[in-house]
Amino acid sequence: MKIYNRKTGQSGEKIAAEYLSGKNYKIVERNFSTRFGEIDIICYDGNILVFVEVKTKIGHDFGEPEEMINKNKLGRVRRMGEWYMTEKKLDCPCRVDVVAVVLDKDNKVERLDHYEAVY
Repeated sequence: MKIYNRKTGQSGEKIAAEYLSGKNYKIVERNFSTRFGEIDIICYDGNILVFVEVKTKIGHDFGEPEEMINKNKLGRVRRMGEWYMTEKKLDCPCRVDVVAVVLDKDNKVERLDHYEAVY
């Protein structure tokens, strides 16, 4: 089950990165991780550094991907973003975005929603 979930997550992250690139976001890193956690995508929207959390689900049987995002998860992404900026010695505006992806049973995109500046 975990392997299947990981593959689904990786598919969603790839789709999200392609979507963001298509919106002229510059992808800097994917799957940035430390012992404190992971950030799915780090990119620039113009001069704004964006930390993106991607949630992917297949179908609607067990809820929507947005339902998997909570205050604690966003707080972890924010703290990881702060750590990243400190380590890289970056001084620029930043934000946290969420990309929610729903795939159909054939792994085709059924829905993709991009929520900007959620935290």
